[in-house]
Amino acid sequence: MVLFLFLISISLFGCQQHSESLKLITIEPMESNSETLVIEDTETIEMIKEAVSNSKKQPGIVDMADPEYKIKIGEETYFLWADEKSGTIMNTEDTHTIYSLSVSSIKQINNIISSNYSKIKEIAWNFLEENGWSNSAKKEWKSATVTKVIVNKDYELLYKNYKGKEVCSVSFKDKENIVASTPIILVDADTNKVIGYMPGE
Repeated sequence: MVLFLFLISISLFGCQQHSESLKLITIEPMESNSETLVIEDTETIEMIKEAVSNSKKQPGIVDMADPEYKIKIGEETYFLWADEKSGTIMNTEDTHTIYSLSVSSIKQINNIISSNYSKIKEIAWNFLEENGWSNSAKKEWKSATVTKVIVNKDYELLYKNYKGKEVCSVSFKDKENIVASTPIILVDADTNKVIGYMPGE
């Protein structure tokens, strides 16, 4: 049993056991206009490597949508699917097997990816200001959180044809002691267009 688990780890993570030689990791969006994120920070590199190493193999037949990101870790490349609460990876050399990431790992990875959406954050912030909604938010708009969501009935849509589609959700940090929270803004990463929002509560 121990040998079996060890072999799974090797097949997933390949040559990455030589951690001291790894200088950078890249995260490339597959569809949006965001630039490839290059990670050179040692602590962040180790966190991503650990997330991959600790991922759990999922049983059954693989039937996945197109991947959202491509992560290159040394000589290994993985496809990544990520949303607010879950994450899945697949080694590009083994497209018949998927692995699930832990909740804590995907939260950390989402935070890293979010840092690369400066243009989308700026678009969302400008939309808040244009509508007079920015007073409840802290001015540090670059610290906003960006995640991928599926548009549903909870959002007020400016374009109805986006219902059921995946877009970027931009949420800003609220000031203290506010009456209503800052609205969450939806942005299409392919067109850099605000397509809807969720009113503050």
